[in-house]
Amino acid sequence: MTADDDFTRRKYLQLAAIGGTSAAIAGCSAFSRGQETQNASESTDEPPAVDVPALRLETADFASVRQFSNRNYERMHAYRKRQAIETLLADPAVNDIVSDWVGGFEAYEVLTNHLETISLQGPTDMTVQVDGFPDGEEAQFDVTAKNRQTVYGLIDRRRDEIVALQITDPQDIEWTVTQTPGQMVIGQAILNHEVVRDAFGDVSERDWYPSWKGATGGYTGLGQGDLQHGHGGTAVLHVKDGDEVRIISAFIDGSDPENPEIIEAAVLDHAVEFPPYELAASIEPASESVLEAVPDVPTEQRPYYTANEGYHRIEPPSESFEQDGWEIEWTPADTQGVTVAASFQGSPVFEAMDTPYTFTGYYLPPREGRNTREWYFPDDDTVFSGDLLFWDIHSSNPGGPGMLAKLDFPARDETPTGFQLKSHFHSSAIGQESIDFHSGFRFGPYNYDLAYEFYSDGVLLPVFRRAGPGFVTQFVQKVEESAESYGENGSYEEPVVQHYTSAKAIDITPGTTDGVAIELFDGDEWTTPESEFYLEGEPGMIARFSNPDGTETIDIPLRDDLELVVVRRDESEIGPGEYQAQRLYDEGIPSRHYHPAQYVDDQPIQGERVIVWLLMIGAIGEMPHPSGTSNFVTKGRIELSGY
Repeated sequence: MTADDDFTRRKYLQLAAIGGTSAAIAGCSAFSRGQETQNASESTDEPPAVDVPALRLETADFASVRQFSNRNYERMHAYRKRQAIETLLADPAVNDIVSDWVGGFEAYEVLTNHLETISLQGPTDMTVQVDGFPDGEEAQFDVTAKNRQTVYGLIDRRRDEIVALQITDPQDIEWTVTQTPGQMVIGQAILNHEVVRDAFGDVSERDWYPSWKGATGGYTGLGQGDLQHGHGGTAVLHVKDGDEVRIISAFIDGSDPENPEIIEAAVLDHAVEFPPYELAASIEPASESVLEAVPDVPTEQRPYYTANEGYHRIEPPSESFEQDGWEIEWTPADTQGVTVAASFQGSPVFEAMDTPYTFTGYYLPPREGRNTREWYFPDDDTVFSGDLLFWDIHSSNPGGPGMLAKLDFPARDETPTGFQLKSHFHSSAIGQESIDFHSGFRFGPYNYDLAYEFYSDGVLLPVFRRAGPGFVTQFVQKVEESAESYGENGSYEEPVVQHYTSAKAIDITPGTTDGVAIELFDGDEWTTPESEFYLEGEPGMIARFSNPDGTETIDIPLRDDLELVVVRRDESEIGPGEYQAQRLYDEGIPSRHYHPAQYVDDQPIQGERVIVWLLMIGAIGEMPHPSGTSNFVTKGRIELSGY
């Protein structure tokens, strides 16, 4: 081996380390299987050949959770999304486009036939026209995301190769943000904050626009300011800074609505940890693009979030239908996500099931074996133990769109036929189509996929998926800046940067609407709880709800990442469906509510109608789940028998 050969090999390995092992794309891998590669200087004008059976592409469809064992579905979203993104960015046509973006948004889905679908989209610039700020009766910010494009790709996940690729034409995306006089006062205070002036000088001389969750709100808790539920708020400003768009994030004490105060302001370079344009810059693209060598990506195989020229593909099912033994009725999302009522084989299963909120907490103390109520709210009140908490809502507008589609699953191997009700929410993004988020300006809002999978054998899987970003980069930055302070007595322990809990609420009706019998299995024996309870799950545990006068039974197997709250049905308490109280609408309730466990008292439950809260815990701090480049997925399981 010559010195030049050695240098070339080392250079390649360095590039592979930067770009990941997915730097290979179809026909362009440096180590093609059984084929010799061409030197770039010997390349022809012909695009690289791609050999994929047409039937494999044509029959690929969205995969169900039960098609995977060993929790591989969850692993796919945690690991493969980043690999698919990098595979796409290794194509020179894609890399050239994405490298010029100032924001970005990624969408990913697992397909059958060992394929996956990925999309990237973003703009090259942001412009803002401002009228009325800071002293008008109303301020108006007309925002334009310039030249937004969407890249769609199908990836062979066994070989990290692009097998279909399509790039849309550039288009300008416009939206308008308005501010009240009160919001302008807060906005001016943020612009005059020392941290902001040190970073930007006079922001009014730049293009910028604000977004808000309000000075006070029923879904914000600022433990950093020792503020109760509803007394804190957040504000986010996107600011053009040269060739980049940077972020100002401010926390607001709104306990005195007439005199709000800025608790903290931070300046951030990016909305997510690994923006697509920075990943593109770190990857050495292949010598030739496969854009002309592979087919386009059909709309039906694109991610639902972006399939329609960067917008959602929205094809909701009928609001009542029958399939695979299930009778389903659903109502659109208000604040609690899509509400579903279900029967199986002609007998009721639940009158209502939805997601009243998702806990999203930042910068928490170590958990130390506590349940979520004790950990989040150690004083058993609405003050959060960490810096920032959202009781995030799931509404159709703003931050929709809500119900997207019904996905049908044929029987496959040992998995029976079934279907998924798929819904999607960008909490606090602009409009039902979340046009700011989908244009790459996404700091602050969230990205939740709430799905329910129903199968013909009586199994139901509620599935929670998060892609972020929310405020995670702000707290990652805080941890990095404070790293020296986490050492004590020779040990090192960081705060928990971010933690999720998806709160599913079920008005359960196992074959009857007159009340239920309840049993608990602890792994060794069955017991009969007499009153309301809050239970931390462990492997082997089962909560059983059955018809006292019939054969119908509903089992909920538990794990150590699930908690269960069972309480009497009470119209004054927040819960699923129309009977229960609704957050943000029933006066005073949002500021009093903090955790479903607060409803547990000595009320008897045997033979009564009960509400079951299934708390699905998202411990994303235990393993890196960078927002945007990975999805965190967790699921529950509900099993029917005797129907």
